[in-house]
Parts: sequence; structure tokens; C-alpha cells
Amino acid sequence: MDVDELVVTGSRLRVEDYVAVNPVTTLGADNLERSGVTNVTEYLTDIPALTASQDLSDGADTSTPSQAGLSLLNLRNLGTDRTLVLVDGRRHVSSDPGTAGVDINAIPVALIERVEILTGGASAVYGADGVSGVVNFILKKKFEGVDFRAQGGVSDAGGGESQFVSALVGQNFSGGRGNITLGVEWANDEALKINDRKYTRVGQRRIVISNPDDPGTFDADLDDPNIPDNILASNVRYIDTSRAGSIYTNFYTAESIAGVSFLGNGQPFVNGEYAGGFFMIGGSGTLLDEYNDDLLPGLERMTASLNLGYDLADNHRLFGELKYNKSETGFSAQPSYDYGLFVSDENPFIPANVLADARTEGGLATPEGAADFGLPTGVLVARDNFDLGTQSYDIEREVFRIVGGIEGDLSPNLHYEASYVYGEARQDLFAYNVRLNDRYYAATDVVVDPATGRPVCRSNLDAGAVPIGDVFGQFGFPEEAFGATFTPGANSGCVPLNIFGEGAASPEAIAWVNGSGTQRSKIDQHVVNAFISGDTTDWFSLPAGPIAFVVGAEYRREGSDFKPSDLEVLGEDLEYPISGLGRGVRTKGHFDVKEAFTEVSVPLLRDMPFAQELTARGAFRYSDYSTSGGTSTWNLGGQWRPVQDLMFRATKARAVRAPNIVNLFQANVQTFGTFADPCSAENLGLGENPSLRRQNCAAALTALGVTDPSSFINNSSEAVAGFISGNPDLKPEKADTWTIGGVLTPRFIPGLSISVDYYDIEINDAIQSYTSQTIVNNCYDLPQPNTFCDLVTRTAGGFNPGRITSFQQVPGNIARYETAGYDFTVRYLLDPADFGVQRDVGTLQFNLIGNRLEKLVFVETSGAEPDDDLGEREAPKWQVNLDVTWQWKQLSVNYGLNYFDETLRYPQRTLDNEPDYIDPAYFKYDARMTHDVQVRYEVRDGFNVYGGINNVGDQKPEPSDYIYPVSPLGRFFYLGVRASLDSL
Repeated sequence: MDVDELVVTGSRLRVEDYVAVNPVTTLGADNLERSGVTNVTEYLTDIPALTASQDLSDGADTSTPSQAGLSLLNLRNLGTDRTLVLVDGRRHVSSDPGTAGVDINAIPVALIERVEILTGGASAVYGADGVSGVVNFILKKKFEGVDFRAQGGVSDAGGGESQFVSALVGQNFSGGRGNITLGVEWANDEALKINDRKYTRVGQRRIVISNPDDPGTFDADLDDPNIPDNILASNVRYIDTSRAGSIYTNFYTAESIAGVSFLGNGQPFVNGEYAGGFFMIGGSGTLLDEYNDDLLPGLERMTASLNLGYDLADNHRLFGELKYNKSETGFSAQPSYDYGLFVSDENPFIPANVLADARTEGGLATPEGAADFGLPTGVLVARDNFDLGTQSYDIEREVFRIVGGIEGDLSPNLHYEASYVYGEARQDLFAYNVRLNDRYYAATDVVVDPATGRPVCRSNLDAGAVPIGDVFGQFGFPEEAFGATFTPGANSGCVPLNIFGEGAASPEAIAWVNGSGTQRSKIDQHVVNAFISGDTTDWFSLPAGPIAFVVGAEYRREGSDFKPSDLEVLGEDLEYPISGLGRGVRTKGHFDVKEAFTEVSVPLLRDMPFAQELTARGAFRYSDYSTSGGTSTWNLGGQWRPVQDLMFRATKARAVRAPNIVNLFQANVQTFGTFADPCSAENLGLGENPSLRRQNCAAALTALGVTDPSSFINNSSEAVAGFISGNPDLKPEKADTWTIGGVLTPRFIPGLSISVDYYDIEINDAIQSYTSQTIVNNCYDLPQPNTFCDLVTRTAGGFNPGRITSFQQVPGNIARYETAGYDFTVRYLLDPADFGVQRDVGTLQFNLIGNRLEKLVFVETSGAEPDDDLGEREAPKWQVNLDVTWQWKQLSVNYGLNYFDETLRYPQRTLDNEPDYIDPAYFKYDARMTHDVQVRYEVRDGFNVYGGINNVGDQKPEPSDYIYPVSPLGRFFYLGVRASLDSL
């Protein structure tokens, strides 16, 4: 990182880095290159303010497949929606439909000159969304010559290989009045699979579960404080589902924990050691290890950019930018599953011994046993369908951006700029091996064809025969949904599917029940901005100097259109989704905003005793949103330099975040939640008012047909499908931020700069949906009736009444966020020649960026107990990034240290209330401490070769985790070459 002062983010006034009112962290292109990382976000997550950002490992999640491959910045742990990302001070189109989330992968690495990170409310300067701050990517201008770079890397343990190639070509023309720069780059990061790492391979991963040796696992009153409540264990399995199918035949004769009698192949279902909840150690159930996504998804990306500039006259210049970015990513996810698939006793695939047990007294294949559950005679199957194909995704994204404008000087002290930005992003998500539920239930409803004596789909013989479906999950497949993707009858194409035993199904049957779906999204952005900046030198000056000012206006329009797949639309109005993609509704909307803004800097004192400089600064912006009306933002600040070597600064600001398109217009789409059911027997004594919870649960469950509410157990490990929708009545969030700090640049130590700043951010009326757990807890922990119960649906009557089957989430201006801490930076260029050393021993450059987090609090709604996240995962108290470079002649050696201290695995409140929650050795995650080394040699002018090792010590993720506190990539080796010419 160069120590020269630079014009930086945070103001449209022309101010400089270490003299800016707002604290700004500046990272040069050399920092990025010395890191050996070709994905910018992977480097930025090592910067303390951006630790919580979403990188590739965070995006590979079955629950949010559309996020795979996106790199989204999260400043100060306040969310990606509250981090404003700019390119050359201008907005960039989002790649995350309905939000302002800019995919950093769409910003060309080779063109980055520096990255600036500003803390605090920047809304008065740049508009909404920057309540936590701004990350501004400054690109190279008027580049002349050729710059070529190629790099490849491999991980020590295998997997996750990467390749990167970039070329930048620039040429001046018309006697230097014009410049054209073309940049092209390609990067490829290979996927990292679960079995690429020993600690995540099937059967090897250690998982936190209840301790079978603690009596309190089964009865809270018997808890032994000397035995940990939870342990880390391997070979952890589900108690109810298996790959071959788990069959419920007769609850009177079943000996298993969950009432399962047999495996699908007819062998007895074997219990493991019960570990509470839905888990056991050993036994016949499916390993939890097998329900994993890729550790890192594969990502291939290509960017082409063209920058143009032309001086119309000495003081007036046209500029333009064109950029096209395409990326492709994909990952393998999880299979479909069943928790209570009804199979008629007419199905010829049921093993004979299984059917015999089902027909014993009280069995599910007897009229008496079936009647107890309101079902025909048959069996129930719980199954993890790995042999039917795991769902997988390919995602293609395209980003197109055009910038055009004019800038110039109206006088030596008056500058103007006008620009237009158009951005467009498209995303196509292709999902494969998607289970088509109407076909699946038809294919598993098998009988013997009386004409041939062979298995046949019942619906082939009787087009009006609707299968029951999954009775545990959604209590039957609705009649109106049957035949949505095929026409029942003799020519339906249905192929009987044998689910009894792993690998028993025919390829033809598997192909018939699986399909594919495509989601498409388009985002567009228009921004028109114009401003005049300068100072009052031409008219007047104060004793301390002229007043600097900016006056401008901006118009912005944001639009987003998400089109779900046809399969999702088919299930839109149904109780049960048609496919494994769930239900989907088109979400389309737009808003525009008209804004006027101003900034001013007033010099109060200069060149006086104890006041080398005293300056006051301020900014104001008025915004008129088409959706939420008018809002005002402002900031006030100042800086005081008592002596030349020392400067103090402070800023107070009001910032806003207007609701985005998803917040406002999202249609009723499917989401998923897991619950600790407050009405389940093991949870009745919890909550702030256990007696009220017991009373409310008893009344609700009795009304639903539960005979003994006090012993009700919600014993399914299934995630519950719910719905989330937008709220057009949302108002902008409001944030109050302030910073205070100082900068030391001692003349007696040339090349040294030190800054320390305190920041405090409080966001009120934050847009937030209640979590699914909060919704269900509040339903039973508050007096009846209450609105939370309107958001929860349970089953009434029939088989297994009382289970939660659905919930509804709607965002509101309900939450509050607070964070505070200290940022500190140290830069030092040590040149021995400055101290009289005559021998050439090179120079040492030190760059340190650190943070001490003092507070990170989330309050879900007014009156709720604050959730203090300080010291928890992704919110460490101490964070440091150190970069040291020794430069000697043609040789450069760089060392990097990335550190944050230990973080809590569990909330401090949990550990305080239950000191025996787990062995104290696992209270915390280990500190992150990774060491990176790079060696670079200039073979001849402009031609460099380099190589390095990241994570030299091969620090690994913690047990029970696989992406924290470090990436699963592990020790990584890379080699590269860079060639530069000053001219073509």
C-alpha cells in the first residue's frame, strides 16, 4: 500500500486520506496482488470491518441456492442491504434480485486501483443504503501500455484449484487528448466437495448432539451438572429416516426409538444410542454427514471492459465506460426425503415379512390399526432418497453496465460533473433432479395389474385414484394438485417406483419422477447525477481560507423482476408444492427517487498557535421516494490540527435505508424454518412464563384433537415450509452514527502514520421479519388471543394432530441494531537511508489494520430482550490484518497475518445459565491466525514472477464446523507471472 495521500471516499469535496473528517481505510491494488487472492471478496473478508461478508463458502446452501456464487459485502455485521458499494463514487447495479447487493465478482480485478472503506452514515453524500458505510472501488484512469497477469493455484489437500488470467491494454490518442483502455479477464475456481476434506467426509464429521450419558437429556429434572449436556460425536444418525427406507408397520410391536420397525429391504431397523431429539449414535438411520452441500461451489467468471476518455478542450472532458460480466456457478445439494409416505398394502414391492408384521394385531395394514390414524390399510415410509438423485443447481449471471458523462472546470476553482449510469443484471437458475411430487406419489402408489400380473401405477388403471402422499409432512397430497405435470390414465407414462431398499428403483422410474426447473431474474438501474464542486476563491475567502462546497441533484430508478419456474408456479395456490423447488410467485416492482444534496467545508482557523487548522464540514440530502415519501439525511463534522503532526476529527450523521424491492413487493413465496416447538413436552417448562405457555398450549392442542397435551411430542426432524411476503407500507430505516478519532503523522519518524477512531452506529425502525421461532414462541408465551397465533398453522384431527405445518413472515419496521468499536491503522515505510545507513539493504513497509469491537446488539422488536452478539461467531472482539513487505532491488518478500480472537460457539447467556451445556473446551472457537507469504522477483523491467503460500500453517476449521474460523481450502500454493509495458 502506498503511503502517498489520496483523494478518498466519504465526500465529493476534494479531501485527502489521512486528513479526511470520516475515517477511511484505503487498500491499494498492490495489497490485492500481494495477497495472492484473485477473488476480491476473499481478500476483503480479512479486513476487520468486512469480516462478516458473504464469500463463496457462505453461498453454497440448499436453503438459498440463488445466492451461490455471489460475493456480497457486509460492513460492520449490519447486513449486505446496509452496505453501499460504489464504483468510482457511482452506484453499481445489484446482482441479487430485489436488493441492493452488488456482486463483487462483477468488478474487474485488473482495473482496481484501490478500495476505500468508509464507516458511518454516508447517506447525505451518496444516498440511501449506506447506513453502515460505503465500500468504494476506484478504477484506473487514462491507463497507457500493457499489463498482463496469469496465476494458478492448488490446495495442499486437493480440490479448489484456481486459475486467473487478465490483460489490460491502454493507448492515448489525439496528442494525448484521448485515451482508450480495454480490459479482459477470466477466472475459474473449482468446487471443493465434502469428501475433499478428511474432517467432512461421510462418517468422519463430528457433530454437536445431546449427551446420552446425561439423564437430563431425557428429563430436565434429572440433569446432572457434572456431565455435559451436549457432546461432539461422529456417526450421528437420524432416528427415523434411512437411505433404504424406514418402514412403520405396527407401533405396538416396533422396538425402535421413533416407532420404525423395518428397513426398506425387509431387515429390522436397528437402534443406535439415543441422543435426544431426532438423533442417535450408530444404528440404521441416515448419517447426518450425508446431508451436506459443497464446501465451496465452483465459479467461472469473465469480464470485458472498455473505458474511454476525451478532452473536448483544456478543461472539459468526456468519459465513458462499458462493461460486460458473465459468471457461471453450480453446486450439488441434497436429495428429496419423506417422513411419512403412505404406501398401500396392495403395493407388491413391500417385502413379505414387512407386510406380515403390518397385518398383525393393531398393525397399520389392519382395519383397526389404520382407523386409529384415519388412513387406509398400508404402511408408512420415512426415506432419504439419495438413490433417486440429489438436487443440483447451475446459475448463470450476466451484468451489463454503461457509464457516460462530462466533467470539467468552469474556473480554476469551480468543477462540474454530469453522468448517466445504466446497469442491467440477469440471473438464470437451472435446477436438476427436482422431484415432481404428483408423479412421485403416483409412481409410489403401486398395485398389481390384473391383466399382466406385473406392478403398475394405480393411476394408470384408475385415472381418478389420487395418492395420499406424505401424511407426516403435509397430511396428504391435495386432489387438485394431482396430475399437474402429467395426465393420469393408461398413457400417462407413469413407471412404478420401488422405494423398498436402496437402489431398488429402476432408471426409467427415477427419470419419470424427476424434472428440472428454471428461475429467471432481471434487475435494471438508471442513475442520473450532476453536481458542481469548488470553493469561494473567485468571490471571497474567510481569514482561514475559502469555503469549499458541492451542490448537486440525482435521479435514480431501480427495478427488479423475479420469475419463478413453471414448477413453482404450479404449486402457487396449493397446500402442497408440486415440486422440490417449492412454491413460487413472480416478484416484480420498481421505485424511483429524486434527490438534491449539498456539502460544505468551512475553514475556521489556520496557522495559529494550537490551531494549525480548524475546519467544520457538513452535508445535507433530501430524497423523495416514489414508495415511501420524503426523507432527509445529514452529517456534521470537523477536524482540528493543533500541531502539524496531530489531527483530531469527529462526525455526527443521520443516515437512512429505504426499503428495497423485496421488502416492499415480494409475493407470497415459500421459505423454510425449523422449530423447537414450545408446546412439545420437553419445552413446556421454558419461556419467560412457563405456566402461561402450558395453559395456552393445552388449550390449543386440545382443540386440535391432541388427547394428552402435556405429553405431546413434536418428534419429526423435518423443516417446516412457511411463507414470506413483502410489506408495501414499510418506511425507511433511520441510523444515527458518530465517529471521533485522531491521526498522528510525526515528522521525526518519516513515513509513519497512525490513526485511531471510535465509531457508534444505532439503527432504529430497522426492516426485519420475525424469525419463525419468535413467531411460534410469542403465540404461546403471550396472553390469548394474539396476532402471532394467526401466523402459525397446526394440523387438526386425523393422524398426528398438533404438528406445526406452516408459518407466515411479513417484514416491518420493528428492529434495532447497535454497534460500536475502535478502528486503528498503522502505516510505516522504513527506509534505512533516512537514518544514515549507507548500505542498500532495501526498505520495509508495514501496514496494519485493526478493530476492537465494543458492542453488537440486535433487538428483534420493541420491548424484546437484546441479543448481544459481541464475541460470538463473525463478531470477534479483536481483529488484525498485518501486511509487511521487504523490497530489495528486484526482490520483494511479503508476509501477511490475519487474526481474530476466540469467539463463542454459543450465546454467553446460554453458557451462564447452563455451565454444563458442553465441555468447557468447546465453549469457544479457536482464534483465527493464518500466515501468508509471497516472494516476487523482477526478472527484467516490467516482467515479474511470483509465488506464495496462503495459510502456511494449514489452520483448519473447527470441529462440528467446516467453514469457520477459516476456509476449508486449507494451505494453498500459487504461482503467477505479470508483464507490464509503459506503451504499446
